[in-house]
Amino acid sequence: MNIFKRFCGHLKTVCTHKSAVYHQCKACGLGWQGNIHDMSKFSPVEFLSSVKYFQGNRSPIEAEKEAIGYSKGWLHHKGKNKHHWEYWCDFSAKDGHIIKNKMPKKYLVEMLCDWIGAGKAYLKENWNTTQPLKYYYKVQNGRHLHPDTEAMVVYFLTIVNDYGLEEFHRKVKIWLKEDVYKYEV
Repeated sequence: MNIFKRFCGHLKTVCTHKSAVYHQCKACGLGWQGNIHDMSKFSPVEFLSSVKYFQGNRSPIEAEKEAIGYSKGWLHHKGKNKHHWEYWCDFSAKDGHIIKNKMPKKYLVEMLCDWIGAGKAYLKENWNTTQPLKYYYKVQNGRHLHPDTEAMVVYFLTIVNDYGLEEFHRKVKIWLKEDVYKYEV
């Protein structure tokens, strides 16, 4: 695939993804957050590496990791965007274990909207409301989430799975206004 096709393909994928995330965030009451979601993808380090490794059927980040062992774009992206669980992890100076910090509610919701948007962007017409929970269970062992954050992720993805996006949006709006973080489910 030539550079022009990769450039156009990546730009279209990013814009499709951003649009899907914006609509999900807006429906959850986080319209501005959805509007500015993933703006760092247009920075040179992220955009250029993603164009270079664009394939059209999966994240260019994975292809870059396979090619050079890491992704310059991903390192930049996860450090700039608080809706990624990796942003909230650190290593203990004492013994090196992973410290899992609780994600603030608005970033947790944006992360879920991001996962939904990514699924819609990559799976297109094959996406359905069972996909986010299936994906989470497939990758959960590689995630380092604070227990309260993880409980809410599973709670909300189960809502999407069992009741659909409208109910997810309704429940999220209520949760964002409440003083509690974790439901005892």
